[in-house]
Amino acid sequence: MRPFRVYLTALVCATILVAGLEVAPHLAPREEPGLPRLPVLLADIRPVPQRARVLGYERTEFGAGWATVGACTVREHILITQLADTAADTAGGGCTVTTGRGRDPYTGEEIVLGPAATAVEIDHILPLSAAWDLGAHAWDPATRLAFANDPLNLLVTTREANRDKSDYLPAAWLPPDPAARCWYARRLALVAQRYALPLPREDLSAMRAACRLSGLLR
Repeated sequence: MRPFRVYLTALVCATILVAGLEVAPHLAPREEPGLPRLPVLLADIRPVPQRARVLGYERTEFGAGWATVGACTVREHILITQLADTAADTAGGGCTVTTGRGRDPYTGEEIVLGPAATAVEIDHILPLSAAWDLGAHAWDPATRLAFANDPLNLLVTTREANRDKSDYLPAAWLPPDPAARCWYARRLALVAQRYALPLPREDLSAMRAACRLSGLLR
């Protein structure tokens, strides 16, 4: 019986190893060159007890619409820079991206612009209404406009993912793709750091937890 047990143990270990190799690529944390580690970013972010709602938020407080980059709006510029194989219609001096493809950073699903188009939107990683509540209500209009159009805070995502995320912060929402959660926490922290915005303690805890799990998967 002993040789059989050794054989059985070896077979089980081999099966687990093969399964791990197949799953590992899907669990590998997403990385972005130059993106600081979360503890480095959080050292500069002031914690607050909670997100207190501040009356007066309107999207127009951050500008009437997208700013422009040459002939394109910031929206089209983000599509061009974050998607591959893009083409833009510049008829009449405008700029409308008509084709492109990429991966949704939140879900890992394919994004396609074209005849079989995926409904896409541009998401503010740190939502405008959350920024308003956390201090942007006291900013001058130029700073709010810059925040709303900062590429650091903008991502191409599917309409479904964007609507699901809404204006939530990490304690209430994290990317469906586990491999993206620490990366998302770090990008959000970098935006908060750049604009000297505090973050609620429960959201900081969720961000730390996301990156602790990510560390186990490295």
